[in-house]
Amino acid sequence: MELKYKTVVVIGMGLSGVSAAKLLAQKGARVIINDYKTREELIPYLEALKSYPDIKIVTGGHPEGIVNTHTDLVVKNPGIPMDIKPLIKARNLGIKVLTEVEIAYLFTRAPIIGITGTNGKTTTTALLGEIFKDSGGKVYVAGNIGVPLCDIAEKAPPDSWIVAELSSFQLEGTEKFKPRISAILNISEDHMDRHGTLEGYLEAKKNIFKNQGEDDFCVLNNDDLLLSEIAVGGQVQTRLLLFSLREELKNGIYIKDGHIVIGKDGKIVPVCPMEEVGIPGKHNLENALAATAVAYAAEIKPQSIGKTLKSFKGVSHRLEKVGDFRGITFINDSKGTNVEATLKALDSFPQPIVLIAGGKDKGAEFDLLAFHIKEKVKHLILLGETSEKIAQAVNSQEFKNYSRVKTLEEAVEKAYQLAEEGDMVLLSPACASWDMFNNYEERGEDFKKAVKSLGRKSG
Repeated sequence: MELKYKTVVVIGMGLSGVSAAKLLAQKGARVIINDYKTREELIPYLEALKSYPDIKIVTGGHPEGIVNTHTDLVVKNPGIPMDIKPLIKARNLGIKVLTEVEIAYLFTRAPIIGITGTNGKTTTTALLGEIFKDSGGKVYVAGNIGVPLCDIAEKAPPDSWIVAELSSFQLEGTEKFKPRISAILNISEDHMDRHGTLEGYLEAKKNIFKNQGEDDFCVLNNDDLLLSEIAVGGQVQTRLLLFSLREELKNGIYIKDGHIVIGKDGKIVPVCPMEEVGIPGKHNLENALAATAVAYAAEIKPQSIGKTLKSFKGVSHRLEKVGDFRGITFINDSKGTNVEATLKALDSFPQPIVLIAGGKDKGAEFDLLAFHIKEKVKHLILLGETSEKIAQAVNSQEFKNYSRVKTLEEAVEKAYQLAEEGDMVLLSPACASWDMFNNYEERGEDFKKAVKSLGRKSG
């Protein structure tokens, strides 16, 4: 893409917006970056742009003429919905609207591994990064995991790999993006407030393989009904590699006799005993299978894959043990931002659970979660925007052991009072964090601080 002297409007700062603006400016574009927040709210991002004085910064709203007939391209932060006025105007004027992922791809020389799905993206992406490192390969881990793709687009040499976690928001604005290896881990209801329907959400996810060719790979979860339909439906025009916890596969990754194995034309190559996988929970075993499939497609030796599966202990804010006081275990699962993630967290532990849940409403229904809460949870502590909605769902299940609080610190204190020796206090909100926090990381860190404070008091 020739960008010199082109006028590009970047809508939304954030990490990816700032990263895209920098790369565009480096390519000679006339960049305008715009955010509805005030300058005071955007101080960290403004600091990051100080060395780019030619980038015009417009804050405090989206002015009427921010996109006009002189605009050549619009790049949006993934978190920005497609239906705001500047983006509608851009489309009406026939101006392309792309995301930071697409811009990064246009300047990337290294092959990309794209990881998406409803749950498990961060764990699988981080695990793959470790597999590549342990095998001696050059690897960059980026995307929705915290490092924008534009930050490393030109840094990654052709003989390295980029492992990128990609959300539906990032994928909905792609045009030519084509990973060497794509993977969709699972699909369940999420971000209905943005995509409207499960079908709309799935269509965004499917962008990850739409441009792949016959020499690329697509990894899909054979146990997921929607993904297995894609696998047999002829929608994938590249080499297909499946993984399964339930079935043996002639060509794919599955479980046999207690081992993760690779099936190739009926032959079986062992990778790792399933009991020795370092990350806990059935869902993480599924993530391990997915990572094995991707690494195998990238021609990493099975022995090397197995070694990392044993040593990798997980990521922050995903089933992270943060304390053990008075025989009560505290688990931080702030990354559990949808119902399916919280269901998997509840299924990962056998002991009685005091669950802390609630947050920003993403349009999800909580009926299935309420059923599992009745079966698995000793006491439920609710906070945030969805507290009433979840309370109604558990009431319909005649579950009455719940409390409401106003702050996360209060939730931790309450949980500690209610829990007994042998119990677990689990933060797994089933909701986004944006009603009370900037992101799930901030929520998780606040939880850890509150737990440590308990430790000091009990110590």
